[in-house]
This record gives sequence, C-alpha cells and structure tokens, in this order.
Amino acid sequence: MSDIIRINNLSFRYHNKFVFEKLDLSIRDGEWLAIVGPNGSGKSTLVKIIVGLLKFDGTLIIDNMPLSTYNIPHIRKQIGVVFENADDYFIGETVADDLAFALENLAYSPNEIEHMVLDIANTFKINDILDKDPHFLSGGQKQRVALAAALVTNPKILIIDDALAMIDENEKEEILEILDKLHRDRNLTIITITHNLAETYKADRMIVINNGKLIIEGPVKAVLQEDKIFNRIGIEIPFMVDLSIKLQLYGLIDHIILDMNEMVNTLWK
Repeated sequence: MSDIIRINNLSFRYHNKFVFEKLDLSIRDGEWLAIVGPNGSGKSTLVKIIVGLLKFDGTLIIDNMPLSTYNIPHIRKQIGVVFENADDYFIGETVADDLAFALENLAYSPNEIEHMVLDIANTFKINDILDKDPHFLSGGQKQRVALAAALVTNPKILIIDDALAMIDENEKEEILEILDKLHRDRNLTIITITHNLAETYKADRMIVINNGKLIIEGPVKAVLQEDKIFNRIGIEIPFMVDLSIKLQLYGLIDHIILDMNEMVNTLWK
C-alpha cells in the first residue's frame, strides 16, 4: 500500500519555540489514522500545515505531490476538513445550498449537483433537513452537514479535527459507523485528530504526540494498552479500556475489548 501523505524532517516554530522539530510521519492510502494528544500538543497545527495554511521546514508530499504554492490548489481538492465549530463553514441559506457550494465552484452541471447532493445527504441521513437553515440545527445535525459538505466532492482524504467533541455519544457512534463504511467502500483516507480515545476505536492505527513529538504509534488496541503514557500526558482512559486492562491483569481476558456486549459474552463463556 502506497503512502498518500509523507512527512520528512518537518519543523515548525511559533514565537521562536519549536512546535515540531524534524517530525517524520507516513500515512498510507486508504488508512484511518488517529492522531491523539493533549491540548497544545501540536495536533491542530499539523492539520494547518497539511492543508497549506502554515509555512514549515522539511518535506511534505500529498497524493504524490510536494506541498508548494503551485500545487496547493490541486492538493486542497483532495482533502476535506471538518473542525469543531461547524457554524464557521455555513454560507448558504439552506443545507442543500451548503452541500452544493463546492460542486458549483468546480463547475459540475445542475443535474450532477442534484445527484451528488442527494447521494451524500442519503449517506449521512440528512435528506429531511435539506431545506433547513443549517445555523438552527442541532449539534449532531450540524456536524453531519459539515461532514457531508467535506465529502460531497469525493476527496481522497478526510481530516476530522475535534469535530465530534460537542455531540452526544449515540450521535457520535452513528456518525463513526457512517465514516467507517465510507472508509471501506471508498478507500477513503481518514485522519482523526482528538484527545478523546473513544473516537479512535474505528481507526487502523494511532499515533500519540506530546509537545510536538511522536511518543508512540501502532495498531489502536495495542496503543490503548499504554495507560501509563496516557495518564502521564493527561488523557482520560475510557471505561472499557480501563476495565479491559484490569481484567487482563487477573487473566480473565487476553485482549482489549471495547464493546460492552462483547465483554459480557466473553466473561460468561
């Protein structure tokens, strides 16, 4: 599997202080990568670098193109980004207007726009709110619209920067299931930026950064075992992860179990 993003020797200073110093990171095409770290660790700065908003030292190659002033327009077409505050992105009078905006700028025909808007609305189950003003939707609906708008042009990469932080757990679980299906069906590369470990369960791989440095990486369940690292950098361990680690110490289970029903069934065997 080839890399869709390659970062080599990346350094970035803010007020003469290094946020990143000689960071190396590769993200595979079609991978779901979770980037975890406490507030101020450099997570959002990394997103801004990837989408070409901040100058840096080093090499950054996206979709086989070095990030440069010349290549930024093409590269940005390959990336959809959703941040925590969805309201910042709403510009149309209705949800349908917001979903159509990027397609209109790319000169799709009216028939193509209608088809693509209805398709992504069906995916995120927002067909019934297409004529609503997005500013008056619930938090979960707003994030569904923001995700749909980021994906309506069928980009290769989706970056979710703490975009699920303000919605309830049931809504979050349903959205993660939708994203997991898109990840598999479209070979969509997803990068989840978060300090909430419960938002990483669907990911293929997790990296943990602190003070701009990569301190651990690996398959999600393997990294979740490193509870001492998370405690040290101030990231809360989800209940099911904490329970799994304790039950492993007593020999009752032999791996991390994230689903409560699976845990009950395993313990009752």
